[in-house]
Amino acid sequence: MLKKKNNTIEMGDRFIKKGEPKIVWIVKSKGSSIAMVPHYQVVREDYESRVRTLSENVLLDTGYYHRVD
Repeated sequence: MLKKKNNTIEMGDRFIKKGEPKIVWIVKSKGSSIAMVPHYQVVREDYESRVRTLSENVLLDTGYYHRVD
């Protein structure tokens, strides 16, 4: 099985925030293309009306979020 590169984000990718290991956030869509840094809309896995817009830099920074399978 091919391993996904950790420096790219795709729809459906799952992340947990550091310090909140039981809450999973799923990438649902790419945010505004106006900003120089790409942004993504993520929804809480167990509560889909909870939406956040996060920059690519924040999602890929392991000091804030970790990708999960």
